[in-house]
Amino acid sequence: MPEVEQEILNINVHIDCDGKCEGCEKYFGCSLAQKDQMLLRRRMDKAERAMSRIKHKIITVGGKGGVGKTQVAVNLAMALAMRGRRVAILDQSFDGPCVPIMLGVEGKGIGYTEEGLVPTEGPLGIKVVSMGLILPEDEVVTWFHNMKRNATEEMISHVLYGEQDYLIIDVPAGTSSDTVNIIQYIPDMSGAVVVTTPSMVSQAVAYKVTILLQQAKVPVFGVLENMGTFTCPQCNEGIDIMQSGAGKRLAEKCKVPFLGTIPFDVQVADCGDDGIPFVYRHPDSEAAKVLTATVDYLEGQVWKG
Repeated sequence: MPEVEQEILNINVHIDCDGKCEGCEKYFGCSLAQKDQMLLRRRMDKAERAMSRIKHKIITVGGKGGVGKTQVAVNLAMALAMRGRRVAILDQSFDGPCVPIMLGVEGKGIGYTEEGLVPTEGPLGIKVVSMGLILPEDEVVTWFHNMKRNATEEMISHVLYGEQDYLIIDVPAGTSSDTVNIIQYIPDMSGAVVVTTPSMVSQAVAYKVTILLQQAKVPVFGVLENMGTFTCPQCNEGIDIMQSGAGKRLAEKCKVPFLGTIPFDVQVADCGDDGIPFVYRHPDSEAAKVLTATVDYLEGQVWKG
C-alpha cells in the first residue's frame, strides 16, 4: 500500500511539476528524477565535501519566535564543548542573528581565505558561523527567498568547518525557507530538537514544524520545553507564569520523547545578554541540569548509530 500511495503522489506531482524543485511545497514527499537534477544543479557536491568531516549535525527548531530556541542551541553547543567535543554552531537566522551575542563573540568578524570562510572561534574552541559576524550592526538587508537560499549555500559550501564532532544548527521559527533550505542541503541530518514553551499556542505551532521534520525524514530526538515553572526566591514556591504541560503533550502527540522543562529563570536570560551560556556559568542550576540530561540523551542517540 505505501508503494501505491507514493506512486499516486508522484503522478500528482508530475502533473503540476514545473521543474523548480527548490521552491516546491511537495519536495520532501517527491521521489521523481527531477528532484535529483535539482541537487546536481546546486552546489550540493561542495556542501557534501564541506560537511564530510562533521560527524553529527543537530538542528534546533521551534514553531514560534521567542521560545528560547537560540538559547537552547548555544547551550547545547557549550555543554558538548565542556565534555571535550569539537563543536561548531551555524546561525541560520539572517534577519536577526543572535548566536554571536550569546557566545560573547559579537564584533569579532569572520575570516576569509581563498579556500573559503573561516569560522570565528568562541569559548572552549566552539566554531561560530553567523551572518551577524559578516554584516555591520547597522546594515539592514531585505532577505528575499533566493537571497536566503544563496546565503545558505555559502554558509554550508564555502565555510572551512574542519573536523568536528558536532554541528549545532539554529534556524528561525516555523516552516519557512530558512528551515527547508538547510534540511535540503544537509540530507544526512543526525536529528532535531524541537523547542516550545508551556503555552498551548506555542505547542500548536511547534506541532507543524515537527510534522515537517518527519516528512523530511529527519529524526526528532524529542521536545524540550523552555520557560517552565518559576521558583520564587523568597518563598521557594513554584509558579507557572504561563501554562504548563504543553511540551509534554506535544511530545505525546508526535510520539517522540519529552526531554524535560527548562525552568523560567532570570539567570538564564542574563547569561544570554552577557554572552556566557548558563550551562557554563551556572552548572548546578536546574536549567543546566535539564540541558545536561538532554545532551546525555542526544549523545546516546547519535553514537549508538
